[in-house]
Order: sequence, then C-alpha cells, then structure tokens
Amino acid sequence: MGIIAFIIIFGLLVTVHEYGHLLFAKRAGIMCPEFAIGMGPKIFSYKKDETLYTIRLLPVGGYVMMAGSGMEQNPLTEGMTVNIKRNEAGEVTHILLDDQHQFQQIEQLEVTDSDFEDRLFIEGINQYTNEQVRYNVAHEAYFVREGDLIQIAPLERQFKNKKPWPKFLALFAGPLFNFILAFVLFLALAFMVGAPTTTISGVAKDSPAQEVGLKKGDTIKQLNGEKVTSFNQIRNYLDQNGGKTIKLIVDRDGQEKTFNLKPKLMKQEVSKGKSLDRYIIGFGPEFGGSFLDKLQYGITMTIDGATKIFTLLGIMFASIFNGTFSFDMLNGPVGIYKNTEKVASMGLETLIGYTAMLSVNLGIMNLLPIPALDGGRILFVIYEAIFRKPVNKKAEMYIVAAGAIFVFFVMIMVTWNDISRYFLK
Repeated sequence: MGIIAFIIIFGLLVTVHEYGHLLFAKRAGIMCPEFAIGMGPKIFSYKKDETLYTIRLLPVGGYVMMAGSGMEQNPLTEGMTVNIKRNEAGEVTHILLDDQHQFQQIEQLEVTDSDFEDRLFIEGINQYTNEQVRYNVAHEAYFVREGDLIQIAPLERQFKNKKPWPKFLALFAGPLFNFILAFVLFLALAFMVGAPTTTISGVAKDSPAQEVGLKKGDTIKQLNGEKVTSFNQIRNYLDQNGGKTIKLIVDRDGQEKTFNLKPKLMKQEVSKGKSLDRYIIGFGPEFGGSFLDKLQYGITMTIDGATKIFTLLGIMFASIFNGTFSFDMLNGPVGIYKNTEKVASMGLETLIGYTAMLSVNLGIMNLLPIPALDGGRILFVIYEAIFRKPVNKKAEMYIVAAGAIFVFFVMIMVTWNDISRYFLK
C-alpha cells in the first residue's frame, strides 16, 4: 500500500508541477521537445505533436525541456559523419542520425562544426566532392532518429529569445500549480469531512479547556472581545500570542458563558534534536460548514501550510550558521516513501492532507534562489528585466552548473541519511 501511495503521490506532484511549466511555455510559443516524469533511463514514451512525453526510472523529480534553455545537447560532434537533406534554397531540412529512413537525394557530411541554438548552421566536408561546405538550417528542420522527427527549434521559439515576462511565467508556473493542487486537495478534504467550525467537538483530558469547564457543544463566540468566525482565528491567535491568558465567550444551550484560560506549552518535534514551541488550549472543532466555509478552509490551509514550511526553512537555515544543522531536517525520496507508507495506513483523509502539504513544500522548495532550481532561474530573468540584457552566457552556465552540483550533493547526502535512518539503524 505504501509503494502504491508513493507512486501515485510522486506522479501527481511532479506531473502537476511540470505541466504548469509546459502549459505556460507553450502559451508563450516556446518549443518543448520533452516532458519527463522521473530521471534516468526511459521506461515509457509517447510522442504527441512536437513533444515527447516520457516516464523515467528514478523517482527524483522531472523536467520540461524547453528549447533554448540550455538543457538540449547538440547530437553532432566534430568528425561525425551524417546524411543531410536540403531544400531548393540550399537549406538543411533534415539531419539523418541513423540509417532507419527512406529519404532520397541526400548528401553525406563529415561534421567540422555545427550550431542549432544561435547561428543555426552545419559545416563539414562533403563526402562526395571532398569540399568544405557550410549550410544554413531551414526554419522548419528536423533531426531524424529511428524514423522519428525531432524538430530543431527556430530562434523565435527558443526560451532564451523570449521577453522576461513570458520567461517568468513559464518558470513560476510549476510552483504555482503545486500551490493550486494543494488548495484543490484541501478543498476536497473539506467536502469529504467538512471544514472546522467554531463549535467544540471534544475536550482533552487535563487540558486548560477541561480545567476551566469548557464542554462539547460549546460554540466560541468571542476571543478577547473579538468576534470569532472561524476556528483558524483561535489557532492563529495562539501562534502569535503564545501563553498569554485569553478570554473566551461561548454559547452553551442559548446562554453566554465566559472563561479565562492560560494556553499550555507543547514541544512539537520537527527533526532530530529540533522542536517548535506550540501553545494549545485542548479542544477540537466539529466539522461541517457551508460551501463558503469549505472554500475558506482550502485557502486558509494552503496559506498556513506555506507559512509552516517557511518557518521550518528559517529554522533550518539558521541551524547552518549556529552549527546545529543535521540532515535529519531533510527528507529525500526514501524518507518521503517511508513517511507516505506511515500516512497511508492512517486513512484516505490523512493521506490527502499529507499530499497537499507535500505539494506546498515542492512549490516552495523550487522557488529557493538556487541556480539549478526554478527560483534561481527566475533570478536570472529578473536580472534581465532590470538591466535590459541577459546574464552573461558563460557566467550563467558556470553558476547553473555549480547549483546543479550543490543540489546533487545534497540529494546524495539526504538519500544516504534516509537509508541509514530507516534501514540501517
């Protein structure tokens, strides 16, 4: 059950994230040669229009390959022999990378140079005339491999040649779709079990609520003189004001009653050796509410989830500087699988809430200003918008490479830590 839940959750989160990139990139006219779920060797592929949709073996992310974003590799190398087909204007329309084709009237070149991003040309020695030739690539041109046509992106359809705003949207859309998914899941949860109301469903034993005499069925009307319209107001007040004594006015069987109670401090462990202070008063809400209540619940839970993750990120970054950082603060695919396995055993409602929080987390983590992630690439776009020119290509390449190495290193360390924590202890 845990494996099935993990596969479904991973597939959903990554597909939604990458679909956001794909949708906005295509709306901007950017060519997208591949849409991939997972990394590593390809285990399934399906071609539609100009995009190859693939599922890959390793569940460590996914990507949308946008033409001109630096992800493509030139399939031609110096000294390689290829066949080409040209049109009447002498421009190359097809570059044949194997013998599995039925093209006629083709030429054979030994490649000396080529560029399919900026100058769009191929240069080499014609194997029939032994002459050095240079041909421009046609506006509509293709690589041909195993009978499949892979279009070479014209300049106007490349990511790097778009204006900053469509670039920004194409990059930001991935995290945005994760936030939207989280809202949809929280909303679905509200329709399944209801939204929390201001009526008390039960009181915890030995809690401040029990000590002052709050009971099941009491409806909270006021908190320190302020009208209470949602249970979340109480939670937010506790988060902001800590252990200060609060005054509650409740409706009990048509009569108003007043209670003064002091919240109790609880330590909530967030990682090994790390905990958050949380104040509680010891009662839970009844669930129900109107359509608007449920809509508000979906929005509120998405915002609260993002706030909680930002708080934990702040704690983690602070720990780097005060010397208390531990990789136990992070979870990789192995850790997420183990947690998913545990959550799946608690029921569908819990699993939906967990998936929504993972979606918020994925959106936020991708917005971190690390060059290999969406957030780092967005910084390059903001730079271009401010200074009216793109970042130096070579500098950008080195920065992105450094970011990719950093992310890879962190992923290796986190994965090994997860394996040690869950399987080798």
